[in-house]
Amino acid sequence: MRVLSDEQRTMIFLSRSIWVPKEKLIDNFRLALKHAGSLDFDDPGALENETYKTITGLDRDHFNDLLDKLTTMRNSRLRSVRVALAIFLAKIRLALSNRVLACVFRLASKRSVSRICHQVRVALMQDFVPYHVGFQHVSRETILAQHQTMVATELLTNGREQVVLIAVGTYLFCQKSSNNEFQRRTYSQHKHRHLVKPMIITASDGYIISSLGPFFTDSLNNDAAILKHCMLNDEQQVLSWLRDNDVLVLDRGFRDTVNTLNRLGLQVAMPSFLHNRKQLPADEANRTRFVTKNRWVIES
Repeated sequence: MRVLSDEQRTMIFLSRSIWVPKEKLIDNFRLALKHAGSLDFDDPGALENETYKTITGLDRDHFNDLLDKLTTMRNSRLRSVRVALAIFLAKIRLALSNRVLACVFRLASKRSVSRICHQVRVALMQDFVPYHVGFQHVSRETILAQHQTMVATELLTNGREQVVLIAVGTYLFCQKSSNNEFQRRTYSQHKHRHLVKPMIITASDGYIISSLGPFFTDSLNNDAAILKHCMLNDEQQVLSWLRDNDVLVLDRGFRDTVNTLNRLGLQVAMPSFLHNRKQLPADEANRTRFVTKNRWVIES
């Protein structure tokens, strides 16, 4: 989040034995722009493959593949769909201001960049995201056949038809808002920063099935409250996707939602609590190891 000076990087290495490499992203973008002369995304062959990767984060083939998915967008007088996608990807990869992007892509103003990013975002949410993220983009049969590990099946289920899912609340950091209410509701007392929380649900091999939310990070929205809200409100029709006795692997932060999940017919695999004991009994310790053995994928 910060650019360190040469002196700061040297002192960190001397005092902590941690080497912080110099950030090359903007330098690479500058060199790519200088080499290309101008960013002509309208001509598919005008830019080198490495230039595509530097500016958009995708190589030329992947860029073209994503472009083909945007079927609801149309070319306009100011920009083509190809240029619009390049502007959006450059924005999220390089974090350049709209004013700078307007200069680089030769647009009239920063407002043009803002409108283009909004149009691409809407098109991606309509044409791309539903087919790659969410409970409706993949069947439970596919998860069982292709994304459920043998370890999860043997350690956490009683049969071959139970799906094992792993859930965790993660973070997306954001800027401090000028709106006072939004500012307070996005401030995390735990992280001491402004952020929002999506609820990520994966298969036991780490395949991302769905991202629910994002949610505020105030005291009303801990992990348990968020998951309970998603289940009781049937977000993304999750209850019709799940079956009785499917297993949810959770950490201890979800303890307040266990009863709700059990009433919905789901099993919960969670590390045991000591409850004033010095150590866990052997069977509880082993069940905790079973959970850890399967849950590490979502942390990694």
